[in-house]
Amino acid sequence: MGLKIEDLPGPIGALIWGVEVSRPINDGEFQRIEGALLKRIAIVMPDLPEDVTWLRNFGRRFGPLVPHVLDQYHHPESAEVSIIARHRDTRQSRTTAIPAGAFWHSDLSYEKHPSDAIFLYATHLPHSGGDTLVADMCRAYDDLPNETKTKINDLTATHRWGWNTGGGTPTLNKKQQITHPDVTHPLVRIHPKTKKRILYVNPGYTMKINELEKNESDDLLQELFSHALAPEFQYCHKWALGSLVGLDNRASMHCAVNDYNEPRQMLRMIVGSTHTEPEEIKCA
Repeated sequence: MGLKIEDLPGPIGALIWGVEVSRPINDGEFQRIEGALLKRIAIVMPDLPEDVTWLRNFGRRFGPLVPHVLDQYHHPESAEVSIIARHRDTRQSRTTAIPAGAFWHSDLSYEKHPSDAIFLYATHLPHSGGDTLVADMCRAYDDLPNETKTKINDLTATHRWGWNTGGGTPTLNKKQQITHPDVTHPLVRIHPKTKKRILYVNPGYTMKINELEKNESDDLLQELFSHALAPEFQYCHKWALGSLVGLDNRASMHCAVNDYNEPRQMLRMIVGSTHTEPEEIKCA
């Protein structure tokens, strides 16, 4: 069976059928899958049996996988795969005030080299709830007033682990803290492959705009957050067991909805950054 790719309704999301865990994807298949990810930001591959080795190898096709700083949640079969669990009687099940990722964020924006992409695979799901929301930060940038674009294009922001996560991130131990100091990123990034401009802020980790006084920084960040989270920029993914979802982490931010009390578990692969930023073009 060959790959079949169809766009989901709205500006975000593509459904990909024909991915097989029984074999690696070939180069032609990879180019089509990566193309769908770049074009649609979120890709959904349903009905895949759980195979940690295959998932890890699939993620590696997009770039080197980065072991998450929270090494206590690494999968026993591979540090390149993390377990994100809630309400499960396991060592990896989180006990934070809210579930992991239940705040708007972009993975690894608190690191010097943020993530290119992430992949999430559903192994346990509640009967209802637990959706994942995704926001298109390229369209969010393009829809800004020209005056705001001019104001922010040369500004930078500080990103910090756990800055505004509502208790959804564990406290780092001393070793983890040493390797994760505050970092600075431009408010507007250029996507290394699509060359589009992206609004690069998120409520969870973006702490302040460095060139502005605190009050002005706070006001502008709130303005940008509110703008980026407009419904027309969002996609709501409703999970099914055995589904694998990929997100272009360079062009989006996402949030796990905290509306369930039953067991939920995901496996996550994080693709590290491998590119420099080129000249930009407009979003299509």
